[in-house]
Amino acid sequence: MAKELPYFQFEPAEYLTKDISFCSLSAQGLFINICSFYWQRQCNLTKEQFLRRFNNPIEFEELINEGAIDLQENAIIIKFLDIQYKKATSTSKTNSSNGSKGGRPRKENPNESEIKPKQKPIESETKGIREDKIIKDKIKEENTYRKFNHLSISIDDFNKLEEKYNKEDIDSVLDSIENYKQNKNYVSLYLTANKWLKKDYKQKGETVGGYENSKDPQYFKHLDEFAEKARKQVEMYKHLNK
Repeated sequence: MAKELPYFQFEPAEYLTKDISFCSLSAQGLFINICSFYWQRQCNLTKEQFLRRFNNPIEFEELINEGAIDLQENAIIIKFLDIQYKKATSTSKTNSSNGSKGGRPRKENPNESEIKPKQKPIESETKGIREDKIIKDKIKEENTYRKFNHLSISIDDFNKLEEKYNKEDIDSVLDSIENYKQNKNYVSLYLTANKWLKKDYKQKGETVGGYENSKDPQYFKHLDEFAEKARKQVEMYKHLNK
C-alpha cells in the first residue's frame, strides 16, 4: 500500500472549515495520526487496533462526537479517505489494464473539445483582475495629496482639514509627522494630522486675544500694550507702598 499509494490529498481550506476545526488541538493532532494510520492500512482500521497504537481515548471520543470520524460497529470510517482510496485504486487498475494492452486506448470518435488544445481561462481571468487592480491603484494615486512610508492622505481628506485649518499649518504638521521616528505606529495620516492640528494650531475664525491667530501682527501689538499696562500697574503699586 505504501508503495502503490504513498500519500493522500489534503486540502487546508477543507480542513479549516469542517467539523475537525471545532475540536481541541490535541484531538486535531490525533486526527492526523488516525488518517495516516488508516491510509497505511488501506482504509481498514478498527477502534481497538488504533487505540493499541495511540492510547488517547478521550480525544478519540471527541473526534467521534464532533463528526470528524465515524464508527460503524467497531470499524473506523473516514469518508474523504475512503473516496480517495476508491478512486485511486480504480485508476490504478485501469492504468494497469491499459498497460497490458499496449498503452491507453484511443477513442473511436473523439469530440471537438478533445481534439483542440485546452484553453486557459484562469490566465485570462488573472489578467482581468490584474488590470482592474492597476486601474484602481491609478485612481487612488491620482486622489492622493501626500504620501510617505506606509501613510497617505487623500485630496478629499486634505480638503476636510483645509475647511478648518490653513494650508501652511496642515503642510507643516504633515512634515512633522513624516520626520517623526515613531510614525510607523500610526494607521491613518488624516486622523493623526487632525489630532496634531487640534493640539498645536487654531482653527480658522478662532480668535486669540481678539485676533484670528498668533500670526496676525496686531496680535503682538496687543500683547505689547497689555505688557505696558501691567508694568505701569506694578510701578503704581510700588509708589503707593513707599
